Amino acid sequence: MKPLIFGYMRVPDDMSDEEVKRKQDGMTVYAEANGFVLATVHHEFADGRVDAFAETVEAIRRAESHHLLVPSYGDLAFSRALQDAMVLAAEHASVEVVSLEERA
Repeated sequence: MKPLIFGYMRVPDDMSDEEVKRKQDGMTVYAEANGFVLATVHHEFADGRVDAFAETVEAIRRAESHHLLVPSYGDLAFSRALQDAMVLAAEHASVEVVSLEERA
């Protein structure tokens, strides 16, 4: 049985359904190519909120998984400092954050 990886992404009001699908498809391709099964993708719809992020980390812990996949670190937060804080919070819960895009 392949290990689970969970997805997380922000969905701003101006993001098209096609863009959401493209990002989710990218996460599915990554998961399959790297020996994972993409369990689910949690979506954050409100700017400045991290409720779905916290739910994702908790779901990962319940499933005894250790991997969180994001399309980019920008899906965690706009600011680098907040991105770093969210990655640290995930690591504190024994969750590794993997991004499809490298950080600038």
